[in-house]
Amino acid sequence: MPPFRLGVITDEISQDVEDAIRIAKQYGLHGLELRSVDGKQLHRISERRLEEIAAMILDAGLSVCALSTPVFKCNVKNKEEVAAHHGMLRRYAELAQRLDTRLLRGFSFWSDGDFGAAFPAIAEELQRTVPVLEEYDLVFALEPDPSVFATNGAKVRALVQAVASPRVLALYDPGNHLWDPDGELPFPDGYEALRGHICHIHLKDAIREHNRTEAVAIGTGQVGYEQLLARLIQDGYAGWLVVETHYRLQSTLSEEQLKRPAGYDFSAGGEAATKECLESFLHLLKQLEQKSR
Repeated sequence: MPPFRLGVITDEISQDVEDAIRIAKQYGLHGLELRSVDGKQLHRISERRLEEIAAMILDAGLSVCALSTPVFKCNVKNKEEVAAHHGMLRRYAELAQRLDTRLLRGFSFWSDGDFGAAFPAIAEELQRTVPVLEEYDLVFALEPDPSVFATNGAKVRALVQAVASPRVLALYDPGNHLWDPDGELPFPDGYEALRGHICHIHLKDAIREHNRTEAVAIGTGQVGYEQLLARLIQDGYAGWLVVETHYRLQSTLSEEQLKRPAGYDFSAGGEAATKECLESFLHLLKQLEQKSR
């Protein structure tokens, strides 16, 4: 068996954690990544509900592999917004401690100009997270995303290297690279850019044609998962691979939903699409195992 652990982001299935637990158990997954629950972003749920969620996941024999936070999806030039997001980071650090996870996913601020010009300010704010991350023994997984300044592996690597702390590492999301305005290839380019800095991986797939990108089931798009998975095994990656479906069978997620994924409308239709992604992905893994025998 490959050395990595498999998970899924819960609100790609449902706003009800019990539904996500059921799917995870059905497909033999090891953990869940939490983003929005009961129609609310995780940092807005009550303490009592948090305790219930933690107990359900523990009773199911699953782990919380990470918290998908919206930290630093804000304007880097707006001091009030930035201060609020530093406060949000601390809240998620507290939640991570309660849910027994060490990974917080976050971003590099809404893109509204030149990356090079904004780079010093972004690096400074990421550097400011380090004392909180050290206090709670956490890692901040910086994700490339087309809506923020660091849209690809090369830009995330530059920021991670500038911060130069083991508390701020890279989240590799090869599917996101297919929305990258710079056109960085998911694999091998995106992977090679981040290799040595990756602490967490999200899985989605898409097709980019004629300046338009459409999400599809994992393994049916342009990421090149067969080659990527073989390379991860070769390189000894032993972290999490987490399905982030990001498409629906009977509808299309809006640009706003892709930028700010959360809530009931986002999760609608997610279970069927996530099942398709999981079945396709697990089939790829099975084929790789057979080839390696």
